[in-house]
Amino acid sequence: MIFIETKRLILRNYQTGDFADIRAYFSNEEVSRYEDFYPMTDAQIADLLSKWIPLDNRLVAERKSDKTVIGSIGYWVDNEGHHCIDYDFHPDYCGNGYATEAAQALVQHLFETTNICAVYADCDIQNTASWKLLKRIGFQRLRMLENQCYKHDSAENPILIRTYLYEKKRSYT
Repeated sequence: MIFIETKRLILRNYQTGDFADIRAYFSNEEVSRYEDFYPMTDAQIADLLSKWIPLDNRLVAERKSDKTVIGSIGYWVDNEGHHCIDYDFHPDYCGNGYATEAAQALVQHLFETTNICAVYADCDIQNTASWKLLKRIGFQRLRMLENQCYKHDSAENPILIRTYLYEKKRSYT
């Protein structure tokens, strides 16, 4: 079980009781706009919860003040062994620094608990809020990637986009 505490948030494992809060953002068109999913149905959210509850790399961001889950944050390890972060937050809570606080805490946690020398992230080049967040917490843009596919249209054709790839190196000072 993971428990990361920040000034205003608790980052922790998913729980079945989080369903309603998670539905509020994973079923939201604005949240799914730049992601690899479309707005989720209740059945899809229940399936996601059942898969993510036991995982220590998929976490919720819960506000300490009212115990509301306002976002999801996590990481995965790609085929080359790179740790890559991702995050999704309810639009009603954006612009308050919550995603920045959570991402910064997760990156720090990864550097403190693993032997990695860098953390990576990518985002659609049109997702200015996401790439500005990455820059704020010290990520450096490595390059733009062309013809990335995160989702398909209704006819199962790939939707190709351009993304920015970012890296944050461990500081040894």
